[in-house]
Amino acid sequence: MNVRLIRFVAGLAATAMVSVLGAGMANASTADRVESRIESAAASQTTHTAGEYLQQLHDYLAAAVTSDDVAAVQAAVAQLRPVLGVVAEAPAERAALVLTDRVDAEAAQVERDLPGLTLLAPITGLLTSLLTTLLDLVTSLLGGLPVPLPVPLPELPVPLPEVPGVPLPEVPEVPAPGGEPPVDAPLPEVPLPDAPLPDAPLPDAPVPDAPLPAVP
Repeated sequence: MNVRLIRFVAGLAATAMVSVLGAGMANASTADRVESRIESAAASQTTHTAGEYLQQLHDYLAAAVTSDDVAAVQAAVAQLRPVLGVVAEAPAERAALVLTDRVDAEAAQVERDLPGLTLLAPITGLLTSLLTTLLDLVTSLLGGLPVPLPVPLPELPVPLPEVPGVPLPEVPEVPAPGGEPPVDAPLPEVPLPDAPLPDAPLPDAPVPDAPLPAVP
């Protein structure tokens, strides 16, 4: 076969291979982006989410104290401490972490002093201090940058009884980041790039003009 023809065919094969590899890289890049969005969605709860939830718990606990509702106070504190445990493990600002430890210590003291009481009068001062420190923590969390929580906020360990004038606390729903597809969105189809063969004429391969051998 003519040498120039062999080189031409080899060049076409190399061009087609580069096109296929480019399509493969495009598909891999799309998969990486979708995986990154899935990981982002999994860590969507932040210290702001915790701050909003703690604010609801603060309002609920304040209403329970005002109503002198021992059962509601006991249930609110039982829910408060697991949430504080999640916040304590987050890489939040130092001021917020210090307040988290302080609120947890006061809540633990309430849990120790509350059993056997039928009225809240003996621990009114402790509850007032707890509400004040908890509100400071809420302000610190909502005033700082949102930091992803290491684990989701826990479910209610005990049901909260209804307290007049205040809704039951609920974990705020976190909206998906704007402009991004939902987590279960299928991978977008990436068409293979067209790589038409160049419309070039085959090189001429003239037959050598050589005389026929003489017959003896």
